[in-house]
Amino acid sequence: MSQEQAVCKTCRKPKAPFSCGLCEEPICKACTQFLGEDHFSFLRKIPKELTHTSYCYNCFDDHVANPLADYNETMEKAKDVYVFTKEQSKLTRLLKRVEPPYLVDNCEDRDEALLRLSFWAVQDKFNALIDVAFKSKKIIVGSHKKAVWEATGVAMNVNPKEIREE
Repeated sequence: MSQEQAVCKTCRKPKAPFSCGLCEEPICKACTQFLGEDHFSFLRKIPKELTHTSYCYNCFDDHVANPLADYNETMEKAKDVYVFTKEQSKLTRLLKRVEPPYLVDNCEDRDEALLRLSFWAVQDKFNALIDVAFKSKKIIVGSHKKAVWEATGVAMNVNPKEIREE
């Protein structure tokens, strides 16, 4: 059966131009759940079932809805992570650096680099990043110039009341 004559798996309408990324059944636009290519981009390793851009309702509910909700919840928590830069090391000098530092690179801007570090810290059940440092690199391709950012930071759990301001 050609793609133009395919019948939608969900609503049974003819001419279903899309197919589910998981079950590969034909689906129409109205019955398709679309995900952008950048969804789940902050995960260190993206599971294969989450790499597709279109899903039928059944596959979306069974395989994507819960991981997407967890991802969004982690992203919200990442925005509330305590951040102490290298310049603030006087405040954190008494904290033990047990965990190895995180390193993110190839970020479009400084905010994205910090959010990636924070996201990873939340995934690993930490609430703070200390010794955060940023570096930018200029990349020139022909007449196009852009900066690529990298960041490092050590994740840990801190009680903000124990951090002394001096």
